[in-house]
Amino acid sequence: MIAELVLSFVLFIGALLHAYGSFLTFAWGSPELVWSLGSSGFAVLLALLCGLRARRQSDRALSALAAIGCAGWIAIVLSFGVSIGNPADPRVLYHVVVTLLLFAFAMRGFRAGAKS
Repeated sequence: MIAELVLSFVLFIGALLHAYGSFLTFAWGSPELVWSLGSSGFAVLLALLCGLRARRQSDRALSALAAIGCAGWIAIVLSFGVSIGNPADPRVLYHVVVTLLLFAFAMRGFRAGAKS
């Protein structure tokens, strides 16, 4: 549970840093800023969902939602890496590694819920 909470917090911090970087990079009111902040918002909500899942490990539905959210975020982040021509970019790797671990926790919770 502690590791999952820490990973959720790490994803949350990454999302906040993403939002901060978006404000530094894109012009106020630009479509790029809006979409970038939308991605930050998704990552914040996913981090909160995974943190909640860490506290409610026997909730199979919550585990399924967290796993689906993690899979979606991994796909989005990898797509970003491909779009910039560098899937090994540190920003991409940061989010992929953290989210893969959160996905593994969510899937473990989903499978454990099926046995009870």
